[in-house]
Amino acid sequence: MSESQITLLVGDAYRCAGALAERSARLRTIDPECERRVLFGDEIDASSLEIELRSASLFALGRHFVLRRPEKCKAGKALAQAIEGDIPRETFVTLVAVELKGTNPVLKVCKAKDAVVSLPAPRGQGVAKAVREILASCQIEASPDAVRRLIFRNGGSLFGIAQEAEKIRSYGPGAPLSEETVDRLVFPSAERTVFPFYDHLGERDLPGALASLADLREDAGRVLGGAIRHLARLAMIRATLDRKGPRVKLSEAIGLPDWLCGRLANQAKHHTLGSLSSALKKGVLLDVQMKGGELSPDDALLRLVFAATLPA
Repeated sequence: MSESQITLLVGDAYRCAGALAERSARLRTIDPECERRVLFGDEIDASSLEIELRSASLFALGRHFVLRRPEKCKAGKALAQAIEGDIPRETFVTLVAVELKGTNPVLKVCKAKDAVVSLPAPRGQGVAKAVREILASCQIEASPDAVRRLIFRNGGSLFGIAQEAEKIRSYGPGAPLSEETVDRLVFPSAERTVFPFYDHLGERDLPGALASLADLREDAGRVLGGAIRHLARLAMIRATLDRKGPRVKLSEAIGLPDWLCGRLANQAKHHTLGSLSSALKKGVLLDVQMKGGELSPDDALLRLVFAATLPA
């Protein structure tokens, strides 16, 4: 079966990388001296590329152009035109994209050529299956709990998990991979933000708030200040919702985007204005005690969490 001259790989970064490696290997079997050029979307000069694609190389018979992130190319139509026309038989083009809109001209051209290979990120149980395959390729046995822990610490990124698997293989624990080994060897690559903690705090969800805090690497003093600001926003929204008279649009009254007002309004419904006022007073007092050296930032933050999540 002959190799297609134009191929668009779109989807999960790890799966696309694997497909690109397989295509490159097939092209090397066709021509071991195949010249490879890699260009990124934001550096592509579409007019120059078109000339290169139509001409022959001075240094090799076969050529393989790898165009990464084509959606970043400012001249999308010109890039689509460059790959649309006929090119020499020994020239191959592989485009690699994470996501392309249906209106993207490059996607339209590749669809017309039946050259699109869709490789979406796995979902649900498919993630665990993919991770087990990655570990098996590195000759690593793992318990189901270790697989779940590995996925959690990498945010489900197959690329990150593949890199960690190489590190684990080099370490060579011998026994099947356990949760304890994952925690000891795998550094979390999925950046945890503080916003889930604020959401749990607003929802009066004590277990969720504590679990979110456990994964944060933020300074506790800064998180405390953010928590006080979050509670103040909820108090403003609760007061607006409780106000008698004509209904007003929250985004106009509070000065926040509609989507954020809707999110905060759902949290404010878990509180009364009195409970929010009490939590705010407690937060301000704890902030003063922390800055005065009476409390550590961690203690002050935990005390605010307990105060703000007390049952109504």
